[in-house]
Amino acid sequence: MSGLRPPPKDEAPTRVLLRMLVLILLVVAAGIVVWTAVTRQRIDLIEDVSLDDLELDQVTTANGTQLNVVQEGNGPVPLVLLHDVDVAGGILWDDVVADLGPEFTVMRIDLPGFGLSERIPAEGSRHTVASMATELSGAIEARVGQPVVFAGVGLGGEVGAEIAVMDPELLAGLVMVDVDFYKPEGWVEFAQKLPWVGTAATYALETGGPLGGSRWAPNCETGGWCPTQSQVLARDLAETIIDTTESIRAFRRTPAASQVPSKLNEITAPVYYLWSQQGDVPRESVDRVEEALPEAEFEVLADAWKAHLDVPGEVAAAIATMMP
Repeated sequence: MSGLRPPPKDEAPTRVLLRMLVLILLVVAAGIVVWTAVTRQRIDLIEDVSLDDLELDQVTTANGTQLNVVQEGNGPVPLVLLHDVDVAGGILWDDVVADLGPEFTVMRIDLPGFGLSERIPAEGSRHTVASMATELSGAIEARVGQPVVFAGVGLGGEVGAEIAVMDPELLAGLVMVDVDFYKPEGWVEFAQKLPWVGTAATYALETGGPLGGSRWAPNCETGGWCPTQSQVLARDLAETIIDTTESIRAFRRTPAASQVPSKLNEITAPVYYLWSQQGDVPRESVDRVEEALPEAEFEVLADAWKAHLDVPGEVAAAIATMMP
């Protein structure tokens, strides 16, 4: 009987589960590697247009950054419109511009890395709110030569507020739309900061990928704001500029580095703040701005997701109150 062996024991359930988990993780990792490689190849194929080949009205900042400017109207009051984080740039101001009166000369400026402005594929100070404010204020002052009304959505409002603090004589008034100075980073920003994978995530979520368009107009199919054909074409063009994805990823990887909001109470120009209650800016952030700017006008838009898109007439009316 010495040749007999005991029958093998059944594997413990926990060991089987662990092996299955490891196998699943390996499959997921392999899928991510393949998806990232394919997406990066697609980026190289899509982003093949040089800004030098387009006929644009650009201004050059003191740092040498080329900013795209679309100027409309011939009124006595200069108005600068600054957009939020979106590859489309200033085209999203279309409906507000249509509702403005003839008193304004409107300048829509694409921020660095967005719209048809210069791409900056390396992270660093040029992507900060403070740097953008410095560059824009110098370029606008040289181009206009008189106090200007600023209106900004999200990031554009942060830049406008920064200019209000650092160069108060340039501002005749400031309209901020859905500006959140206190927002924490979410999973989108986290994904874009990841090594190697971050480039593919940025393309998928913010530029030419399948989710970029749905995040641009998420309420379109349910009766909310939908882009016009001209806005779709403008965004499509912006997506094809060389280094677009890397530039936006570099922006996401760079800390905001703004003096504001700690110096919001130093703004001396008239301020009008519009809050879209159905949007992403929490009430707590609005309350903190209101506490810092007790003299400002605040308006709550209960049914709006993004005021400049859903209720452009309300935004245009707020801008009209800033006329000197």
